[in-house]
Amino acid sequence: MVYVPAHPNRPENPRRKPLAPLPEELSGPVREFVTALRRMHGELGLSLKELEGRLPASRSSLSRYLRGQSLPDERLLVQWGKLSFTAEDRLPELVTLLHRATEAEAAGQGAEGTGPEPGPAAPPPPGQSPEGRPARRRLRLTLAAVGAVVVIAGGTAGVIALRSSDDGGSPGGAAGSSPLGDARITVYNAEKDCRHQRVRACSLGLAEDPYVAYRPSNIVGRAWHGDVLRADCRIANGVTVTDEAGGHSSMWFRVLQDGKRMWVPGIRIRQDQVQYSTLPNCPD
Repeated sequence: MVYVPAHPNRPENPRRKPLAPLPEELSGPVREFVTALRRMHGELGLSLKELEGRLPASRSSLSRYLRGQSLPDERLLVQWGKLSFTAEDRLPELVTLLHRATEAEAAGQGAEGTGPEPGPAAPPPPGQSPEGRPARRRLRLTLAAVGAVVVIAGGTAGVIALRSSDDGGSPGGAAGSSPLGDARITVYNAEKDCRHQRVRACSLGLAEDPYVAYRPSNIVGRAWHGDVLRADCRIANGVTVTDEAGGHSSMWFRVLQDGKRMWVPGIRIRQDQVQYSTLPNCPD
C-alpha cells in the first residue's frame, strides 16, 4: 500500500490537550479575538510545544493567549497565521479583531462586556469576600499590569513614547467625541536596504483617504524610515495594507504634514508604538 504522509500541519499522532472552555467573565472584543485565535489554532493542529519551536514565544505565553489572559502583538499573530495553509487569508480579519481587543483592553473594557454600570455596589454574597469576586477584574488587572511593565521597559530602553495630551492643545473632534490626542509616531520601513536612503523609491506614501485603496492615486504625501510625524487620532477599520515583509494591518493614524491632514498606515509605523498607542479614535 502506498504510504501517504500526513498533512504537514496535522501530526499523524497528535498529542494535544484539548483547550479548556473560555471563562464566562471573558467577553466583548477580547473574547471575539480569542475565539477566532483558538479556531485558527485548532485548524493548525500543532501542540504548544511544537508551536514554541516555530514561533518567538514560550509555551506559557502561547497558553495565555489562547486562554485570553493576555494578547499577542501583531507581528507574532501574523507569524502564527502563516504556519497554516488556510489561516493566512483570514489574517486581515484576525488583525482587525486584535486591534479591537487591544483598544477595549486599554479602555478597561476588555473583560467587562457591554452591560450597564451597576448602581450602588451590593454587598457580596455570604461567604464571598470582595477579593473573591473579581475573576474578570483579576484578568483585567493582569493585562493592564503586563502592558504597563512592557511600556516602562520600552521607555527605559529609549523607545520613543507616545503621549496623548489632555490639555486641549489640539482642536477637539466632533461634538460629543473625545478630545484629539497629540503623539509622535516613527515611520518604519520593512525593507532594510531602504532605511538609510532618502530617495523617492524608498519613500512611504501618506494617503488622503484611509478607506480608499492604498494606490498612487490616493497618495498625497511621502515619508521615510525614521521620520517622526505628529498624529492626533487613529482608526482600526481602514483599508488593510500589507508591507514588504508580509505584515498586515488595517489601522491608520491621522497626521499633519505641510499643514495638511494625511493618513499613514499602521503597518508603516513602529509596531511597539502602534500596540501601545493611547491615541483616541478619530471622529466620524
